[in-house]
Amino acid sequence: MTRPAPIQPTRLGSYELIRPIARGGMADVYLARRVGPGRFERHVAVKVLTRARAADPDACAMFLDEARLVALLNHHNIAAVLEVDVVDGNHYLAMEYVHGTDLRAMVGAAQRAGKVLAFDTALSIVAAAAAGLDHAHRRAGPDGRPLRLVHRDVSLSNIMVGHDGGVKVVDFGIATTTIASVHTSPGMVRGKASYMSPEQCVGEPVDHRSDVFALGIVLHELTTGARCFHGQTDFDRMLAVVHGDYIAPSELVASYPADLEQVIRTALASDPEQRFASAAALIEALERVALAHGWSLGPGAIQRAMQGLFGDVLEPWAAVADDAPVTEPHTMVALPQIVEPTRPERRLARGTRADFDDELDERTLGRGPVRRPTRPRLAA
Repeated sequence: MTRPAPIQPTRLGSYELIRPIARGGMADVYLARRVGPGRFERHVAVKVLTRARAADPDACAMFLDEARLVALLNHHNIAAVLEVDVVDGNHYLAMEYVHGTDLRAMVGAAQRAGKVLAFDTALSIVAAAAAGLDHAHRRAGPDGRPLRLVHRDVSLSNIMVGHDGGVKVVDFGIATTTIASVHTSPGMVRGKASYMSPEQCVGEPVDHRSDVFALGIVLHELTTGARCFHGQTDFDRMLAVVHGDYIAPSELVASYPADLEQVIRTALASDPEQRFASAAALIEALERVALAHGWSLGPGAIQRAMQGLFGDVLEPWAAVADDAPVTEPHTMVALPQIVEPTRPERRLARGTRADFDDELDERTLGRGPVRRPTRPRLAA
């Protein structure tokens, strides 16, 4: 991984950029601080559109759409946008900073320690993320009309976990909503191949249940330590999603709770009508499972897990950064339509590290839809 060089100057608007946090094809993210009168100081995350993307009108519009959208959301499980501006050609937005890590890094740390997240930790994280998404799904715009928001990019890398046990959903950059000014072109789809819903893969209209599907994938991966949908290429992974080709948790983990597996099976139903009707319904199901097993859900379980994995952590502005995480660039690719299903080449044991390290966080892509498999009709 290479470390993104801070833009020049290191001061952007009213913010001083301290160090890079993450780098992507669309934007880079920096830890920054704002200093005011009376020794006032606040640390934030500043997301800066890359120079290349800043020359693309659609990219600029999507960037501003994200800022406008998140500004309408107000929930403790969604990272808030504090300011958006353009300074000397640099498009940026200042966001609430989460002193912690994303789920991808958390799972990686657990695997390096030879562990898998405890069930109470995993369910607490997914329930918190679902609460933030449920708020977003139900939100209305200033005119009172529903936003009909769908995140479309729910994944391990877009769920942040704080050392205090807090959970924040981030990156609404490709969310679909009634207030968006840029829409996906016909015949193209956007999303991470391993986390898209079947309807998202085939280019059909999506609603909030697409995000429920992605949460089901996250829950599967957190509780098994293995990829849910995988393959050699993005297209193989999309095919696996469309065909519902994943390994049941009970085949990966001995004594996996049957009721929790049923929650995952419902969330991952290929037909949206068979999934949980809302993110809130998913939360209720998780709470029933936790109650049945005597698990206590909440930030305490998450905080204990973060302490166990990372120990005592310096304040972010005191830490010395090595290499900032890098995500794959946002591209638009039209792929051929193929209907043949594929099976995973191998079954991975709980905690298999290689399944997460190599290609888990493929960045948001655009591609041609996959064709749904046709099934013979049964005679009446």
